[in-house]
Amino acid sequence: MKSSSPSRSKRIRISEPFTAGAAALLVLGFAAAAAAAPVVYRIEPEFTYAEFAVSHIGLSRQRGHFGRTNGTIVLDPEQHSGSIDFVVDATSIDTGWNVRDEFLRGEAMFDAAHYPVVRFRSTQLVFDHEHLIGVAGELTLRDVTRPVALKVERLECGKESDSGRDGCGAGVATSIRRSDFGMNYALTLVGDEIDLSFEVTAFRVRSQGEAERP
Repeated sequence: MKSSSPSRSKRIRISEPFTAGAAALLVLGFAAAAAAAPVVYRIEPEFTYAEFAVSHIGLSRQRGHFGRTNGTIVLDPEQHSGSIDFVVDATSIDTGWNVRDEFLRGEAMFDAAHYPVVRFRSTQLVFDHEHLIGVAGELTLRDVTRPVALKVERLECGKESDSGRDGCGAGVATSIRRSDFGMNYALTLVGDEIDLSFEVTAFRVRSQGEAERP
């Protein structure tokens, strides 16, 4: 009996450091996983602007915007991954002239009665180190889907000064051809190439489900 006691004591002394080390590794592993978790943002419609510009009769640039937008952004800069789902309400088009707006909502252009939603879904986010510089994706307009590449001209993240909420603001631009989406009306008078620009504000939320709630 006397000879077995030192052996048991020795085993305890060996196992305690091993257990403590294993626990420490687990804690560090969970902490690293938490740090690398993707961040989910909900696009704030009140502070997000979707604008367009097009040539008119070769002499002027006509501009307009859409008043209603929503969507979700997921970012994981460390893993160079994420996703963007951005929705524009085609019925909210506004060029400052009601007669023109009604025409643009009509069948010859957006046909908003049948296709009220314009939607962009990302397929790839492009990073320079941990900075988002571009987004490849698919734009669906009038039930036609085409590949589109967006250039991220500005991205700033931080805390909102008055509320303390974590958020990001971005400036994004691209160009599309309206004829690619079946908008062929008056191509000799109104330009085919449409310049699109977006000023997007989004705030961090806890989950994708929360981001998708109205």
